[in-house]
Amino acid sequence: MTSKQQIAEAILRLHSHIKKTHWNGEAVVGPDPGIRFNARVGRFVKGYLNFMPWSDNLVYSQAQKYWIASNWLMHDLGCGDIKSCKAMAIACSDYLLKVQRPEGYWEYPNPEWRGRIATVEGNYATIGMLETFARTFHAPLLEGAKKWYEYAVNEIGFQKDGEFIAINYFGNYGTAMVPNNSASIVRVFAMLAEQARDDRYLEICVPMVNWLNTVQLDSGELPYAVRPPGEKHKSDRIHFLCHQYNAFEFLNLADYFDLTQDQTILPVLRKLSRYLVTGVTDSGACRYTCEKEFPEVAYYTTALGAALRRATVMGFGDYQKLADRAYGRLLSQQKTDGNMQFYSRKNYGFLTDKRSYARYLCMILFHFLSELKLHAKGIEKFSEIQKG
Repeated sequence: MTSKQQIAEAILRLHSHIKKTHWNGEAVVGPDPGIRFNARVGRFVKGYLNFMPWSDNLVYSQAQKYWIASNWLMHDLGCGDIKSCKAMAIACSDYLLKVQRPEGYWEYPNPEWRGRIATVEGNYATIGMLETFARTFHAPLLEGAKKWYEYAVNEIGFQKDGEFIAINYFGNYGTAMVPNNSASIVRVFAMLAEQARDDRYLEICVPMVNWLNTVQLDSGELPYAVRPPGEKHKSDRIHFLCHQYNAFEFLNLADYFDLTQDQTILPVLRKLSRYLVTGVTDSGACRYTCEKEFPEVAYYTTALGAALRRATVMGFGDYQKLADRAYGRLLSQQKTDGNMQFYSRKNYGFLTDKRSYARYLCMILFHFLSELKLHAKGIEKFSEIQKG
């Protein structure tokens, strides 16, 4: 495994950078690579013309979830200023509760998708609030999570394939059936069931888990999008950011299993782990797609490393060396100020995006902390790791 000292120091540097650069007292805020034109061209223009005062800060619920979870992990491990970490986690959770719409959803921040209600934003906001409720028992956070459940089930809704279902990608815009959204929402509902002490929240998970078992490819990959039965205007899209997407799906489904002990998800996880092995390059970076190694995107690599480490712990195989290679790659890319050398490189063969993106740095921080948590088994406090 990676060195305790090395991963601990990387965490403290990265946390300090995010706090200094992106934390405004209630949320992590900053630019985002975005979608469409900005993802393809705009972000590079902004990066190379970084002396311009770009007004493109966004607040993603997904970023808040990873920031909240990271600060609680730091608090639990005795890492850094634990009082400050606790205060930031609580403040950020209160922010999510404050901006939750009365109907139960969260608005999507990206201007290209303005007006859409994205399942993933609600999922991650809810996980963030429940992370804090689990430690503080602040009742409004649990009520906010329950509101999201009601909105997701009754308003976002599901697409059906016989006895199987998949949660919709958006609440107000039709798409194909997307496994990633179902993988994340079963994890949300499992966490809600645990914190609310009410297994009725798990009932809707059964047909989604069964659907994931059905659509998984022989390779172990979960397809990006599956055409609903009878939908002539939608189509399958089997591959999209293959190993990155599947790494996050693995981690969500592993959490679902830990929370529920639902044995029916184990075949999916086992096959996913075998697929993820094919995503680690010689350098340790995560492949960009099934077909292409580049561009290299930093946060893909920690997600893949975390998934392979988790797969090893769960007994699906010995992927330690691959996980070490992935974590080692990211650790080697960290700058002294805590930020990464790049968000992505070799875009179009020669472009590099060096901007600091709060959403993805919070993901990297969380996956670093997940690695440290494994190191800390049997170690009472983070201070002992620092001394080691």
